[in-house]
Amino acid sequence: MQIIIDTTQHTFEEAMAVVRAAYGLDAQQPPGVFVNGTSAQAVWSHHGSWFVQHWDTEMLHRWVDLLRTTEQLAAAWRICMTPGAWVGNPQLAEFVVPADPQDRGMVRARAAVQVMANLGRREIGSPGGMPFDRQDKGRSAYKAAKPVADIVLEQIRWSALYERLLEEYPAVREQAEADA
Repeated sequence: MQIIIDTTQHTFEEAMAVVRAAYGLDAQQPPGVFVNGTSAQAVWSHHGSWFVQHWDTEMLHRWVDLLRTTEQLAAAWRICMTPGAWVGNPQLAEFVVPADPQDRGMVRARAAVQVMANLGRREIGSPGGMPFDRQDKGRSAYKAAKPVADIVLEQIRWSALYERLLEEYPAVREQAEADA
C-alpha cells in the first residue's frame, strides 16, 4: 500500500491517523501513549515544531477550571462546538463579543485566547498552551479533536460560571438546550 500525505493540507494528527489505519491500528490513538510517565491514557497529543504534548482527561479538566471569565469559556466552547473544524479569530470574535459597539471583538477574542494559552503553559506545563490544533498560516485558527471537545464541553457545564455563560451567550444556551 502506498500513502500520500500533503503536509500543506493535513495536520500531523490527520496524517498519523492515516498511517495507523493503514497498519490496522486504531486511527485515533496510538497504543501505549501515556502522559508524563503516569498511567493516565492520553486523550490527545499535540505535535509542535519542537515538542510533543500529551493531554489526558485530568489535564483537560484542570485547564477548563483555570478559565476564569465567561469570554474565555465562550471561546473554548466555540472551538469545541464544531470538533474537527477550524475556527478562526473572526469567528471567535463574532461568538465571544457578538454585539460590540466599540468594534473591539477581535482584540477581546485574541486576548481571551492568549490568556487561555498562557494558563495552559504556566499552570499545566503544556508548551502548546491549549488542547487544540493551531493553524498559523495566514490568520490563526484552532481545531478541537472530538474527544477533547467532548471533555472540555462537559467540564464547562460543571464550571461555577456556567449559569452566567448561559445568560451572557444565547448561542451557548441554545446549543446546550439542543444537546439536552
